[in-house]
Amino acid sequence: MTVPDDKDRRGSGEAALRRWGMPGRRLVHLGVALQLLATGGWIAIAFGIGISVGGVAEGIPRSEGLILSAAGVLIRALAIRASDDILSRAGMLIVSEARKELLESLSRSGPAWLAGQSHGARVSQIIDRTAQLEGHAARWLPGIRVALLGPLLVVMTVASQSWLSALLLMVSVLVLPIFIWLTASGTAAEARAQQTALDHLSGVFQSRAAQSGLIRAFRAIGRETAEIAAKAEILRQRTLSILRIAFLSTAVLEFFTSVSIALVAVYVGFKLLGVFPFATGETLTLTEGLVALLLAPEFFAPIRKLSSLHHDRGDAAAASQFLSDWLAEKPQPLSRLPKLSKAPVITYAGVTLVWPDGSVGVEGLNLTAKPGSITVLSGPSGSGKSTALLALLGQSRLVSGTIHVDGALLQSGMSLGDSTAFLGQTPWLMEGTISENIAIARPDAADEDIRRAAELAGITTSADPSLADLQRPLARHGSGLSGGQRQRVALARALLREAPLWLLDEPTAHLDPEAERAFLDLLKVLSPQRTIIMATHAPAMKAAADLCVELRPSIPEFHDD
Repeated sequence: MTVPDDKDRRGSGEAALRRWGMPGRRLVHLGVALQLLATGGWIAIAFGIGISVGGVAEGIPRSEGLILSAAGVLIRALAIRASDDILSRAGMLIVSEARKELLESLSRSGPAWLAGQSHGARVSQIIDRTAQLEGHAARWLPGIRVALLGPLLVVMTVASQSWLSALLLMVSVLVLPIFIWLTASGTAAEARAQQTALDHLSGVFQSRAAQSGLIRAFRAIGRETAEIAAKAEILRQRTLSILRIAFLSTAVLEFFTSVSIALVAVYVGFKLLGVFPFATGETLTLTEGLVALLLAPEFFAPIRKLSSLHHDRGDAAAASQFLSDWLAEKPQPLSRLPKLSKAPVITYAGVTLVWPDGSVGVEGLNLTAKPGSITVLSGPSGSGKSTALLALLGQSRLVSGTIHVDGALLQSGMSLGDSTAFLGQTPWLMEGTISENIAIARPDAADEDIRRAAELAGITTSADPSLADLQRPLARHGSGLSGGQRQRVALARALLREAPLWLLDEPTAHLDPEAERAFLDLLKVLSPQRTIIMATHAPAMKAAADLCVELRPSIPEFHDD
């Protein structure tokens, strides 16, 4: 596979930004128009003040100047408020479009697409990196356009009052392109480094939080705290590097702005006093001079924002480049097969499976899992037990051999997900009632169906009265339930799904012997109408299996129990 060069990668990131920003493009245009209207409001204010002060100096009351200034204040305030609201919506749109594309790709490709980094890093990439795109639509795009059109509108107005003042403003702008290029080049690199550091910190923090019990048990709190602190220190340094560039670029820009405004003020003052040493070919009145002076800061106002705008651009460019590269690596979309009407016969013949990154999961697997029986895959960690299960869900790639479902060939990218109930060693439970957690398997299920599934799983008949109450609220991740209770909730969820194929990955890993025996007894009762394939190390599960396949890192061998 050809590795894209930096230019191609930048192009893909820019294309992604354009694609995600398309729904909000009209809002950006409207926001720019409103900001230009706000500039027009300031022009009205400048003319109103100039007319009023000039009239006072001449002894002629000019009330229309005050009216014009008041109208300019009102127009400017309303335009800025409306522009902020509209551009905020444009920023939210680009973020939602990026997240929508990522989550749709995840839905089509399956969770194997998330492999390669920790859960915390992936969450940070989906949430935090996409949030970095907001500034591109809400501030950078409108800001750079207003920075071009706003000063042009102002300098044309200044030229109508004093052509030399306008010339001074134009000359002062000539040094800005080099300055902007230097700021942009430094910001983009630092933004990429900062976002990567944030991903690493999120991944470390999430994994340590999930394993906090083990960390305490092994008295490793100090060591793990030090590692988190080290990652946080790297993020702090990256953030300070960006702030350093921001402060430096702002200071330089403010310097040039102050000098330019001062030049205009010196010219207008000397001209009005009649002591300017050179002939300029223009006669400047107090009104014209005041208008030129009041408009000079507005000429530089959108340009002064370029420093912070380039940080928004750098953040968005770094995020879009990473996200577009990630989207380009997604595996082939899954093809979900129709739901099976009965428990299937699953046959692996000389199967070799690899993960999306190309690493081998299992080699030469042979087995036949039949309805009404429990088939166990056993072996050391890394021998491919989970890989073999996930092949039926299209999450690992078949490179040799065949997998048949009721005699039909199951090819790579095909998924039996609509016919499968999957039970892992740590069932996922959400914050909500027991009933709501069971209903995840079938959200439209009636209350009677949920209660029947809970009864079959042994929840409502449990000796624990608090578990028998299906309206009992559970904390985050089912906190407060034992391992056996969590597995019963997961079993009820699988029963409600009415799936003919059950895949179990180390379902008793966190159960005590008594809970393990209860789980096995319940599984035997439920197995006659289902095909059950289980990956496990547990001797009790292996002993109770109808077929046990011992996997090795190389060629597996199997025997009937």
